[in-house]
Amino acid sequence: MSKQPDKNNMLVVGVFEDVTKAKQAQKDVELWDESQSDVTLGGSTVIYKDADGKIKDERSRKFDWKKGALIGLLLVPLTGGILLPVYGAAAGLAASWLKGIKREDADKVASAVKQGSAALAVLCDEYEVPAVSEELKRLGSKEVVGYKVPESTANDVEKAVKSAEDKGEVNEQQPVS
Repeated sequence: MSKQPDKNNMLVVGVFEDVTKAKQAQKDVELWDESQSDVTLGGSTVIYKDADGKIKDERSRKFDWKKGALIGLLLVPLTGGILLPVYGAAAGLAASWLKGIKREDADKVASAVKQGSAALAVLCDEYEVPAVSEELKRLGSKEVVGYKVPESTANDVEKAVKSAEDKGEVNEQQPVS
């Protein structure tokens, strides 16, 4: 199969029973990605509520951390704002793409995370969505939803992450704020 373009313009979100299962699924998705010659995922992050009730995200170490930050920012509106404390004001850039998301889907993800489940979000290409969705289901996701990320939104958020990095406000170990 010829190599497809690597746009990473789709966000696929799977909801797992707990953070341990979501983190394991994240590792398994990385291995699966490596084993698929026709798949090149853009990044992944796990979103969960910690023991203190704070919403956290853990970006994959395998993928470019800036893509993980992009995912986190895109998830702010999707999760009903529960990631706003993690990503702060830069999250406003991602809000424009919320218009294409069914409110009930966003509410399901936000509610699940607030109730102790965890979400694994994977950035991929449109042609990869069916395979990524099936893999997340195979790994135990209770719910899988996919969303197209408008190119202008992705570009704006990537610029914001780059700007924050240049100013020393964000790096591989800390979230955008």
